[in-house]
Amino acid sequence: MKNDLRLVFWELTARCNLTCKHCRAEARTEVVEGELTTEEILSVAKDIRAVGDPIMILTGGEPLSRPDFFTIAKGCCGIFSRVALATNGTLVDDVIAKKIVETGIQRVSVSLDGSNEKTHDEFRGMAGSFNETLRGFDALRKAGASMQINVTVATHNVDQLPDILNLAIKSGADAFHVFVLVPVGCGAELSDDMRLTPGRMEEVLRWLFDKSQELKGRMHLKATCAPQYYRIMREVSSERKIEMRNEGHGMQAMTRGCLAGSAVCFLSRIGDVQPCGYLPLIVGNVRESKFGDIWENSEEFKALRDPGRLKGKCHSCGYRVVCEGCRARAYAATNDFLSEDPDCSYVP
Repeated sequence: MKNDLRLVFWELTARCNLTCKHCRAEARTEVVEGELTTEEILSVAKDIRAVGDPIMILTGGEPLSRPDFFTIAKGCCGIFSRVALATNGTLVDDVIAKKIVETGIQRVSVSLDGSNEKTHDEFRGMAGSFNETLRGFDALRKAGASMQINVTVATHNVDQLPDILNLAIKSGADAFHVFVLVPVGCGAELSDDMRLTPGRMEEVLRWLFDKSQELKGRMHLKATCAPQYYRIMREVSSERKIEMRNEGHGMQAMTRGCLAGSAVCFLSRIGDVQPCGYLPLIVGNVRESKFGDIWENSEEFKALRDPGRLKGKCHSCGYRVVCEGCRARAYAATNDFLSEDPDCSYVP
């Protein structure tokens, strides 16, 4: 299997003005010691470019809380062909939106975790954040940014998904991505009854695929942290005789489920390299080793690149190559990143 690096999520900081209940970064408001400096980030970016030309997603925390954010963003836009920004949107006004677009960032994602103020604000930990996020979204769209709305789905908002999608359509989003809650960071402290059951998750993913067909050509819909979506795509397409194609969708040309460690990786604010942001498995640090050496030689990455090493029902599943199960959920449940995905309802 080729190990082309396609997507890098770079956590620039843990600082954030919100206190979201599910945050992987366990964000905080104060300055965090030990974060990579501007110079370190731009040097590592060049090391990453020597390995490939991935989509570079600048994330956090809230990346706009870094005073040097635009220096970093401009540098990355000069190094990589495609750079995206993941922001909560609340710090964006017309001036900041224009500056983001002029820097060269091609896609901006904001998160909406409810179709109304009450649901979103309670989950995000700040009164008024719903309206401020929509205001930031609108400023970015008017400035010419390609916009994406992310929603982390759990029991508190699953029934609002159709309304959130309609809001995304009305707002002019180019993409709508559904993230299924992963129990890491602050998310590990949430009560189990907030997580969707495997059966309910299956229903949500089938609904999402139906909507992706309905909105084809108008909006790109995708599931994240739900690799079984790629099995469902094939099952439903076979049932309905829909021709499956990799349509690209610009910045989101992904064709398999869990790509952690095989085409995707995560860099933490202090330089740790992980398979993904939800799988807290540190395989190296860019302050100690070249990124390319970590990417090519990590034993954990080698294991993740071999579907034959999966365990339990994931090992015997006929969809293991297109799905691979969520390695982060497997690790959270068993402390073994190769064990079966506990949240998959499919029985091989």
